[in-house]
Amino acid sequence: MKNWIIFSGLLCLLLLIGNVSAETLSVSGVVVDDKTYTSLAPCYTSNLIKSYGPVPVYDKDNRVISRGIMSDFRGFVERDALYQKLHNLYEATKVPVNKQYAYPNGPVLSYGYNALGSVAVGIYDKGTIDEKTMDAMYSVIAAEAKKQGIDDVPVIFYKEPTARLDLGRADTWRPVIGGVQVGSSIGALTSGFAATRGGENGFITAGHIGSVGSTVYQPDLSAPIGSVTVSSGGTSSDSAWIQYNNVAGQIFESSGSQPSIYGTSSPSVGLGVTMSGITSGISTGTIIQETSLYNRFFSKTIDNQWYADFSSASGDSGSPVYFKDSNGNIQLVGLYWGQGSYSTFSPISNVLSDLS
Repeated sequence: MKNWIIFSGLLCLLLLIGNVSAETLSVSGVVVDDKTYTSLAPCYTSNLIKSYGPVPVYDKDNRVISRGIMSDFRGFVERDALYQKLHNLYEATKVPVNKQYAYPNGPVLSYGYNALGSVAVGIYDKGTIDEKTMDAMYSVIAAEAKKQGIDDVPVIFYKEPTARLDLGRADTWRPVIGGVQVGSSIGALTSGFAATRGGENGFITAGHIGSVGSTVYQPDLSAPIGSVTVSSGGTSSDSAWIQYNNVAGQIFESSGSQPSIYGTSSPSVGLGVTMSGITSGISTGTIIQETSLYNRFFSKTIDNQWYADFSSASGDSGSPVYFKDSNGNIQLVGLYWGQGSYSTFSPISNVLSDLS
């Protein structure tokens, strides 16, 4: 029998806010107020690596002690003139900076200037940068700044995470995660979850995606990623395993949230569960019945399946069914495959047994 492993798994550039507060640098409609300083505080405090020149200074509670170069400006005309100089500086230096230092060949993830008058250099937060490199970059920036009429240019080097790409369920996902669109010549389905079978990576979805050898796509017919490697045959579940190396143990809930799978659990009557499918999205309900149900694809009745009263629709087949425990962690309970009197799913234990 094969052993299964279920995969478990600052913005510091230009920020101009249009709300006027008690302390406002200008009333031009594009203002730098206390909200702007608060928004950019992490770049100058917890995420700061090193700074040069007159940058804003905050206390331990992120309250502004000094406004840095902005202390010299009281009107929007002077301030906008500074922004124009910083823009010109950015245009003059972006190519050499990116060519020599940009990720992945270098440590710089982002480069620009922000609303507080600082040149902002975002350094990959899982990497490092040494003093010599920062000094060399500052020398290039400062030299161009003088040409633009800024004698003591503020520069910050701060930790920057890689940008989150806000993809939808029907977009290309690499790695492939649960709850996104997959399909075959039969049509579109939903990926269930990533798993390792006998040391090989892959993901599980509904068995009626096709017979063994059927080509599987993500997200559509333009992008084949593999084929059905093992089918449940409808023994005790409607499930299939697709061998594919580039997978991750997460479930799509929204473009901004793909939480990791924490573990597995057995379904039971009365348990509140969630399904994440390409058609219905996040759909919640309660497990209401253990049942046997006829499956048209496999032309047989499958025992020990479960009914839940969450909404489901065509395209949701293969969706992960789960609940979140008291710590907010995802616990998989099964794989949705069809609509009888209610939404029907195979329990996780049956899925793994059938595909072993």
